[in-house]
Amino acid sequence: MTNLEKKKLLKFLLMQKSSFSFSRLKELELVKKNKNYRYLDSKEIAFIVLSFYFEENLKQLDLLIPKTKRTKSTTAKIKQFLQYQLESDLKNKNFLKKSFLFLLTEKKVSQILDYFFSTSSKMWSLAGDTATDINYYSKRLILSSIYSKIFIKILNLSNYSKELIEEDIQNSLKKVKQFNDFKSKICSADILSIIKNFNFGSKEKGRGF
Repeated sequence: MTNLEKKKLLKFLLMQKSSFSFSRLKELELVKKNKNYRYLDSKEIAFIVLSFYFEENLKQLDLLIPKTKRTKSTTAKIKQFLQYQLESDLKNKNFLKKSFLFLLTEKKVSQILDYFFSTSSKMWSLAGDTATDINYYSKRLILSSIYSKIFIKILNLSNYSKELIEEDIQNSLKKVKQFNDFKSKICSADILSIIKNFNFGSKEKGRGF
């Protein structure tokens, strides 16, 4: 399949509401007419199209770079990229719901996790992140968690609107900030003084964990 053929099929599927199934793509007239699909089954075509969608999705984030150049705060840039991505997801809600249900049915959980991590990693890179240590992974895992939670809300709530995206992003980042503030206080504290407060001679009975 050429990129042009993938783009044509993807565009067609994105326009559909609920009148297609990834497991029955070969029944579509658009697919039947193309000889390049002849030796592929519906699921193989589905995986090719979804991989193409995810690749194109990452490229779309580049379009936001000119708008973020004047933004100095990295966190503010992340908010812009996240807002842009989630608005795109809301627009393609029906397609994405079918896509992720198909991947779950096919037990492709790793592909789903990779999508959230790759998208989050792209956002951090475009925002100017240069971390190479453990922070590289922690930043991306935290953002993946924020993104995936709001993404799932979009798919599951029929009345979810564009206005709620900014509110959810704000609340999620606020919780992360509170956690980071708490973590900083713990890390900067005098560990020895904390240890002294523990009564190691106590033999109280209780349930462990």
